[in-house]
Amino acid sequence: MQRPADTPRHQTRSSGFTLIELIMVIVLLGILAAVAAPKFADLSSEAEEAAAAGLFSAAQSAAAINFAANRAGKGLTLISNGATLAAALDGGVPNGWTASGNTLLHTGKNGLTYTITVSTAETSSAKAQLTHNW
Repeated sequence: MQRPADTPRHQTRSSGFTLIELIMVIVLLGILAAVAAPKFADLSSEAEEAAAAGLFSAAQSAAAINFAANRAGKGLTLISNGATLAAALDGGVPNGWTASGNTLLHTGKNGLTYTITVSTAETSSAKAQLTHNW
């Protein structure tokens, strides 16, 4: 069997990637990883702050509900310190939070201390006033 005259004797086919192309892809992936890694590390700090803000909002809601229930004659314990605030929260405080004096405290993995303070105790005519610090 003979070949047609216009077909070259040794046809070369290229398949796959060259070494330079592979090295460039690895370099680009390394640069992307170096840029993205600090962003992911920072997300844990933002998550802790968001969780603390969520607990502060829940504590404010608990203080308002406790005050309203007392006004309605339920006879609940007035919120006057961290322990009574923790008791007013449905399910108590999350893991890692403790009641101490007038505050709820949490030391985050980032080293920051989160505090929610009962700045003004609940009375029969006013709900407890809360502040936060972080």
